[in-house]
Amino acid sequence: MGRKLRISKKKIKIFLILIILGFIAVYVFNTDFSAIKKELATIGYKFIYLLGITFLAYFFGTWSWHVCLGDDRQKISLMKMFAVRQIGETVGQYNPTSIVGGDLLKAEMLKPYGISTETALSSVATSRITVVLSQILLFLIACLWLSGMEAGQAALKSIGVAFYVFIAFLILLNLFFFYWLIFSRSTSKPVSSNTAKGFWKKLRLKIVQLIFNIRKSYRFNPRLFWYSYLLASIHWVIGSLEFYLILVFLGFDVQPMHGLLLDMGVIVFKSAGAFVPGQLGVEELGNKMMLQIIGISTASIWISASILRRARQLFWIAVGFILYLFIKKDSSQSSTLKNGNIIC
Repeated sequence: MGRKLRISKKKIKIFLILIILGFIAVYVFNTDFSAIKKELATIGYKFIYLLGITFLAYFFGTWSWHVCLGDDRQKISLMKMFAVRQIGETVGQYNPTSIVGGDLLKAEMLKPYGISTETALSSVATSRITVVLSQILLFLIACLWLSGMEAGQAALKSIGVAFYVFIAFLILLNLFFFYWLIFSRSTSKPVSSNTAKGFWKKLRLKIVQLIFNIRKSYRFNPRLFWYSYLLASIHWVIGSLEFYLILVFLGFDVQPMHGLLLDMGVIVFKSAGAFVPGQLGVEELGNKMMLQIIGISTASIWISASILRRARQLFWIAVGFILYLFIKKDSSQSSTLKNGNIIC
């Protein structure tokens, strides 16, 4: 029975790998490399600055997650966790389950370092919460800044009441999560999912257990949560400099706040199209719409920005593959891969 289950897991793993590789192939084949070459020639060596900015952003994103491990963070170095995160994010972007599949992979890849599944999943979920909440706050700050500008007021007026409804929804969502985390009463420890029968019942109990662990970890050490929140905010701010630099390189007189507004706004579009592997077309639409809001409506500009951002994505896809090979060669990881335990 155990042998059959192991074989089945291996088959599922191979199947999922093929799906992910298929979506990455579609993404690559839909990329106009001649256009990328042209845009890279336009900004030249300055493209390295974009890669450097995104590396710093990813590093702070990793650090934000690393903190969520609590005492277990001593079991894995920050750079190894950077590799795990990059692999997980790549998988999350190019599979039908979106970030769900990527986050499950991250948790699974922490097992060989002596980190329990419960702790790994709790850290991933807590990190995801700090990332989303910090993103919402920064987007609201950027929108407030935009509303104080003459061009921004005209853009918001053209959008109409829908914009204010959306902003109100984000504020309420933020307040709800903070209230739930800080003020809601803790419940008794849920029943272990191992005792449950049936897939859906086990899944429900695992989710309840995960929610319990997040609240428990916050009450045990709230400073770690806010530390992670701060690092996640820095991750977003640094990442938004990519858009700012792209516009500067293309000859526009913009401020870093423009970059923050554009990046946070595009991420809202990408979140809405999260289950579109690689966000093909979604990110380009977001780039176009957000640039129009700040008064840049020239088609060639949003196309150039989209192409340069896609070039950066292709670079990090390649890095993700290289890091996967690096992790695979690690002795402790190799045993996990051979047993077919990693879900990717």
